[in-house]
Amino acid sequence: MIGTTGLFYRFSTHLVYKSNVTPREARLMESAGSSVTLPPISRVVWKGSHPAIGTKAIIMELGRKFKSREVPPENRRAVVVEMFRLLERLHNDAGIVHGDVKEGNFLWGRDGKLRIVDFSSARFITEGKAGWNESFATEAYFSPARMRKREEARRERERSGRGDRNGVVLGEGGVVPAPTVFDDYYALAVTLWGMYSGKRPGKRQFNQKTIWRTDLAEVEDDMVRAWIKKVFKMAGCRLL
Repeated sequence: MIGTTGLFYRFSTHLVYKSNVTPREARLMESAGSSVTLPPISRVVWKGSHPAIGTKAIIMELGRKFKSREVPPENRRAVVVEMFRLLERLHNDAGIVHGDVKEGNFLWGRDGKLRIVDFSSARFITEGKAGWNESFATEAYFSPARMRKREEARRERERSGRGDRNGVVLGEGGVVPAPTVFDDYYALAVTLWGMYSGKRPGKRQFNQKTIWRTDLAEVEDDMVRAWIKKVFKMAGCRLL
């Protein structure tokens, strides 16, 4: 199976091998813990290398893909609460920002509870943003501020010749701005819109300063719609 940043190989009834894992991603997953993600059961390292610098893959528990369309309407509110609690534990207990919150990064664990996976875009809250270097994150879930910074960085890289024509960084410092806690909640708001509307967000539908009320109206749950609206307003969006 192909993931965003690596390949997954299932080799038993409950274990998978994930390739292209950096030592940093493995450390973030281990720090997040089993109540938040499916942490590495073991690391695969280059021969003769230390895991802190030589990790190239991990072995992890096999999760079941979360599909919002399979959630009965009467169970959606419980799923929303579970997603909130996951992010709260990630931010408050583990001190980590995920950086790429979206439906595709939620899995059901073997215990029947949700987990969030793919920490290739994550960072520790306490670390400096300058040390974060990542160009893999899904723009459709970006807050307007994060999208603006990405576009500014991309233009600057192109002018300086430090990025290729696709905007992928060839040097230090990522084109994708370091994520914040608010960015995670903004991405969750877009994720919840998708769960209730049954649609995927358009590439530039929610990462700009204008949000259409007709889009918000597709969320039938009054409480969830009000929270999404609040997050959009906190991001400085205009509702038209």
